[in-house]
Amino acid sequence: MLAIVQSRFNSKRLPGKALTLVGNRTVLGRTIDRLRNSNQLNSIIIATSDLMSDQAIVDHGLELSAEVSRGSLDDVGQRLLHASLNHNAEAFVRISGDSPFIDWRIVDHAIALYYNEKPDLVSNVFHRTFPKGQSVEIIKTQSLAQICQSDRTAEEKEHVSPLFYSDFQKFRIISFTSGSDSGSSRQCIDDANDLRRSQQLVSNHQTDKMTWREIDFLLNRKSL
Repeated sequence: MLAIVQSRFNSKRLPGKALTLVGNRTVLGRTIDRLRNSNQLNSIIIATSDLMSDQAIVDHGLELSAEVSRGSLDDVGQRLLHASLNHNAEAFVRISGDSPFIDWRIVDHAIALYYNEKPDLVSNVFHRTFPKGQSVEIIKTQSLAQICQSDRTAEEKEHVSPLFYSDFQKFRIISFTSGSDSGSSRQCIDDANDLRRSQQLVSNHQTDKMTWREIDFLLNRKSL
């Protein structure tokens, strides 16, 4: 299975976060490191934009020995579709590049669900019971192409999957949950506070092989 990691340099709330260090690895590097533990992924592509500032993402991708694909800044759906088609992938795992604690075991579980049922979408965010930063979607390439050919708003182009969810009766969606109510927890790097807490966590604990539940327990303590 192919994983496509979305990443860009000039994020709105925390510019340059993809290349910011958490411990001795960048946010993007930690995301890739975690995914490489998967037993089910055979390829990982970083999908960034063709904006000049995102050359930094391309250069860092090469440092990480990761394949990089470039496409539209504003139409993320087309960017992902381009990467998937170039890889001749039937489907792909969509991961945000600001997920330095992504649990590959969740990814492997989602992949198993996809291969068992071959739906249009496998998702753990419909509805959300996993922390932000543990979001996993497996999107069938043909289904994404169908959406990209539709008349979409700017927001739908940027966020890709809302049309799957708003038109859920038109698509076959398999949703899986964590078994707990952890949807309000944060394991992503979205703002300066997320970054500070993540840096503190990595400084004080060996997180490389931790499950998402172990990380969640530590992040939700008053003292990291």
